[in-house]
Amino acid sequence: MKKSIKYAGIAAATLLAVAPVAAPVVSSTSETAVKAATTDTNTTNMNSYAGQFVDSTLSQTQQDALTSVGKFGKMSLADFNTGYLQFAPYTLNDNDATYNALNNSDTAKATATVSAVTSNGTKVSSVKELDTYLKDSTTKAVTFTVAFNYNDTNSTAASAITKTFTVTKAAVTQTADLTSAAVSYDKTANVAYGTSAADYKLVASANLSVKDNNGTELTSNSSDTVTPSISQDFYPSYNDAYNQTNGANVSTFNKENTSYYQVVTGTFKADSAFATLLTNHATTPADYGLTVNGTTPTGSYTDPTSFQTKTNADGTKSFTLIREIKVGSKEAASWTTSDIDGVVTTKSDNSFYTLNNDNNETVSNRGLGANTAWLTDKVRTNANGDKQYRVATGEWIDANNVTYAKKGENTGLQNIKTVSGVATLTKSKGYVMTLFGDNGEARNLSLASPSAWRVDRTATDANGNTYYRVATNQWLQAGEGVSYK
Repeated sequence: MKKSIKYAGIAAATLLAVAPVAAPVVSSTSETAVKAATTDTNTTNMNSYAGQFVDSTLSQTQQDALTSVGKFGKMSLADFNTGYLQFAPYTLNDNDATYNALNNSDTAKATATVSAVTSNGTKVSSVKELDTYLKDSTTKAVTFTVAFNYNDTNSTAASAITKTFTVTKAAVTQTADLTSAAVSYDKTANVAYGTSAADYKLVASANLSVKDNNGTELTSNSSDTVTPSISQDFYPSYNDAYNQTNGANVSTFNKENTSYYQVVTGTFKADSAFATLLTNHATTPADYGLTVNGTTPTGSYTDPTSFQTKTNADGTKSFTLIREIKVGSKEAASWTTSDIDGVVTTKSDNSFYTLNNDNNETVSNRGLGANTAWLTDKVRTNANGDKQYRVATGEWIDANNVTYAKKGENTGLQNIKTVSGVATLTKSKGYVMTLFGDNGEARNLSLASPSAWRVDRTATDANGNTYYRVATNQWLQAGEGVSYK
């Protein structure tokens, strides 16, 4: 029963909501209707003028341009217009039309009475206090209340129009006091013989970076930018680059085993925070830090071995650094190099294998032990078909001395250890055990059981199986039928 009553109540409410409601008839001759249709020109103009003053935020430019308001409390509309119009948002300012209409009306006689409180709610008492507060860079906002009094077109005092609006000052962007900076760049570039110099005339090729103590990258910071540039000339010596003499616009690096030198520059404003830091560091290095590629510059800023600064003709400042371009040999340039991601494992025919440098010269006192695995990131070949894998910076091993596999694939036998033991095949006579090669693949060789074999190496494969080396490139897999001691 309760459910049906509730349902009926909802239905009734719905019907009431959609039923037509009779509207009262208002006589077109009533006093209220006549006044609503009347428009007073002075009232329209006054509302339009007062409507310009709304909550707004002053930009840094507007803050810098603030002028004295001149008067406080009650004043003529002309005085208010002169001192307070600066707080009306520029995009809404149609004051010329509205103010002139009021000012030219003898019956307007408009005044404005101003009061103000700070963002902390403190009352402002005088024009001096207001001007001082507005121009203080640490203050945030002022809330104005203005009562506009005027006469209507019948020279009758109209009801005052009151406006309350808050003027907020945007946060001032101030230059931070830097305490340190880290300058870094590619001090040395290794290039192949015959390489075009075009890429090395681009700013990005030097990777110049200037970071302040906050970790901000100044070469891309619009408020305190250090603008990088790079010389289009290459110099035959460091001193020539420092003095910028004997430079040449090289198009191709065609002198083998030769070094060229190039000037890298960072330009910045004389009044920037970075400029101040350099001055502070020069006078009190204990309190202000500066590093170039992780090292504190030695001597003065004109020390040619590290870092130098100067003032330019246009008033800006700059620092210069010198980088070395090392050109390789013709031999090194004859190789075609490709990127790879793999592992090479040395063979076991020799106890160690020699390495070659970038110029294909044997590296003295360096080699890779037998049966050892090494990561490789590049492979190169020459016109003769020789092939080498890079196993370290400037160090290559001949492809004939290793087996190669992509990283993550079967890389042959690994974790090779030198041991001294015996592997015994324990199966009955007639049973044979397959032998495996250094690359982990089964060979067409086997050992008959029962028999015993001396072991000098142990190893594992990618699946964790253990192997015993019983001869060069011959491994016996551990498991059932194989005993090792």
